[in-house]
Amino acid sequence: MRIELHPALLADGLDAAAREVERPGEIAEVLAPRGWTGARVEAWLDWAETVPGDEPPSEAPAALTRAADPLLAGGPDGHARRLTLWGWALGYFEAEADADAFRRMLFGLFAGGVAAPGRSLAFGARVHPLADDPAQAPADPLLTVGSPAFAEAVGADDARLAAVADAIARCEGEAAACADPAANQALARAALDARAAGAPWSDIDDAIALGEAGADADLRSRLADPLIALANRDDVTGEGPAATLAARVGWRTGDLTLAFDAADARALRLAAIAPAAALDVSVLEPAETEAAVRILVVALDIEVSAGFTSAPADAYRRRDSRPIALTLAGVAERLVAEGLAFDSNEGRTRAAGIHALASAVATAASAELAADLGAACGRQAMDSSGLRNAVIMSSTSDAELALKLGGRSLGVDPWAGPNRLAEAADGEAFPVLDDAALAGLARLGVDLDAARTWVLGARTLEGAPGLERLPALGFTDHEIAAAERAIAASQNLRGAFAPAAIGEGFVRDVLGAEPEKLAAADFDTLLAAGLTMEEIDQAEAFVFGAAAFAEAPFLSDDQRAIFLAAGEINLEARLAMIAAVQPFMAAPPVAVLDMPRAASPTEAARLQHEAVLAGVRALRLRRDQAPYDFELSIKVITPEVQVQTQFKDRVVERLVEVERSRRRLPDRRKGYIQKSAIGGHKVYLHTGEYDDGELGEIFIDMHKEGASFRSLMNNFAIAISIGLQYGVPLDEFVDAFVFTRFEPAGPVTGNDSIRSATSIIDYVFRELGVSYLGRTDLAEAGELDKDGVGAVTGGEEPQPLTRFISRGFSRGAAPDNLVFLPTARPGPRAADVCPACGDTALVRKGQSLVCETCGVRQAGEG
Repeated sequence: MRIELHPALLADGLDAAAREVERPGEIAEVLAPRGWTGARVEAWLDWAETVPGDEPPSEAPAALTRAADPLLAGGPDGHARRLTLWGWALGYFEAEADADAFRRMLFGLFAGGVAAPGRSLAFGARVHPLADDPAQAPADPLLTVGSPAFAEAVGADDARLAAVADAIARCEGEAAACADPAANQALARAALDARAAGAPWSDIDDAIALGEAGADADLRSRLADPLIALANRDDVTGEGPAATLAARVGWRTGDLTLAFDAADARALRLAAIAPAAALDVSVLEPAETEAAVRILVVALDIEVSAGFTSAPADAYRRRDSRPIALTLAGVAERLVAEGLAFDSNEGRTRAAGIHALASAVATAASAELAADLGAACGRQAMDSSGLRNAVIMSSTSDAELALKLGGRSLGVDPWAGPNRLAEAADGEAFPVLDDAALAGLARLGVDLDAARTWVLGARTLEGAPGLERLPALGFTDHEIAAAERAIAASQNLRGAFAPAAIGEGFVRDVLGAEPEKLAAADFDTLLAAGLTMEEIDQAEAFVFGAAAFAEAPFLSDDQRAIFLAAGEINLEARLAMIAAVQPFMAAPPVAVLDMPRAASPTEAARLQHEAVLAGVRALRLRRDQAPYDFELSIKVITPEVQVQTQFKDRVVERLVEVERSRRRLPDRRKGYIQKSAIGGHKVYLHTGEYDDGELGEIFIDMHKEGASFRSLMNNFAIAISIGLQYGVPLDEFVDAFVFTRFEPAGPVTGNDSIRSATSIIDYVFRELGVSYLGRTDLAEAGELDKDGVGAVTGGEEPQPLTRFISRGFSRGAAPDNLVFLPTARPGPRAADVCPACGDTALVRKGQSLVCETCGVRQAGEG
């Protein structure tokens, strides 16, 4: 294949600088493009760690032996070089110049942030690119909504939750009262029984909602894997059994995708295992877009052969159908820059045109590859199409992929809004207007300074409406200047005027605030001073900006519609955009129908009906997850029994209110570190204990995970630690979090008591329950001694106590000759230990025991 060098796609003259980035266990110095945020750089570094390192055995052409580029830890150039070498070995390029042009442009797309690769595996399953494998891909039948196979895939009898729903079905009375545990005591008892049996509160809440809707609570908490099913449009509209079942499964799990054509269903399943990439069209001209699409199609097709999958069956399916998943990014930003509203006929026509151009170029590139190398390896009936790939254009919602492109919208999604974060040279983040917003405003002839002030705020208190009353309320220049300095590090006026920023003494003594309220997170100094909420909101919008143009007075209604962000675009507009663009995609964009947690199954069915009528080719229901501390307040009311007693005026119980206080850990504390791996993901659990051995804190460290996920786990551990130190019993945390389900999950290695886990949170709290609460019911293997230190290896032989006590913590205070005696068990008598030297070399002489090491004699047992 001939590759024409396109200078606009090269990385020549790229402005890059060295910067320090926090990585697992180190602060690494990385060469990164100037202006990229730390989160964006970390996303690329996380991806770089998953790039395979294998190369074909054939000799590399001279044009590819130049030095590697160190940008982003060498990830982009290493990936481009590897694909080029495999492409050369597999006959993709006619000459060395073609291979060199391919590598340089692919690296330029990545380095310039114009394109980004999807997730990859450093190692896995694949059909070797250079060896023939006659094995066929296993059958992959489609499930049809309403079929027995579909019902079996999504249904699972759960007596605990079924009893909850049944308590509502058997109730006679008003529907609202029957679904209220306070009014329906049979429901309350069933719910508490399900909770005692281990069902999460969120599942019980779902069972109540299903019972109220007249359904049995026999649906799984989560499907084993995301499911793509075939549905008839007429069957999933209205109130028929298939529509009801599909809506309830989607409402309950969020993992069911419905497609209305068998070809679409198969395309979505192939796209899920295909190598993926995204191209930001908001920064490219049409000619540049065509060249970039061509390069990415070649790169993804090489990745089909040389890349890895997680399962052998998927590797064979890749070989036989050669699917690739190319997604366009920045389409919504392009519309804004050109002054077109997302919810307009002009905007939909333009978006469809962009996708049509990319689809035409990608299809032509696939046909050219098919002519040179064969259509889908000659194994599929699609040979007649003359294409190399079964799936080419698709849409994705991969957050990591969007982050690698600087937060651009993906596929048919609206943009995030006019403001974004930038970083200074010292790493400090600050808001700026997005480039697309600047281009759109300039096209409309709007004053850019006025627009910046409206969106980003004046960032000063001077001139803020409502705050001119501050001197009359007792504020001096000192407090106002302190608040002015705090604006840079605050997100709102509450933070800028916090007591810690302007002085607690002033807030207490001058404003008269009660001292015990100053530390409250919701304390508002300006409200306590006498300002109204309306005045505070107006001042806050002036200082920190409105973050959107929805109410900008200098724009007309039609102009405001151009800058509406994702949260301001209604479902009807999203569905209309999907319908306009989907003809140009082999794998249709999935209309994701978001619902609040409180949405009922009936509302889910209504949303599903609306999307089907809009003509989308695929849809998925997604409901907000319950917060981690979600809990139902359910009590069983027991009849009061009057008991006669001869005692009068006797106090039998006294209520004592104790103020909540935090029990802080000692500065030097003990604990343990448990290293394990869950489904191949390493987890380090650190614990900190009080002097009496009670758990007081935990730390959860993970390697090779995304920055967002690691931060969430770290902050989750901090929240648990604070709860423990305020007296929340550990068993409450254990009951709340065991058996929670999310990835990563699977087999556990490195832990002698837990062999599998449904999530990292499940593993952590099962380990804590086993180690600190004696909850052997949560262990799956291994035994614990009554002392809680685990089964001692070495049979009945005593073990050095330093195996269980940190020498560093004790600072040598624990003698080396201390040993741990195995727990006494039925059978031979446990070993005797000399109380003088700690040795076990005791022999019986008459009625005494004599230590052969130190000679001390002690009385023996008669």
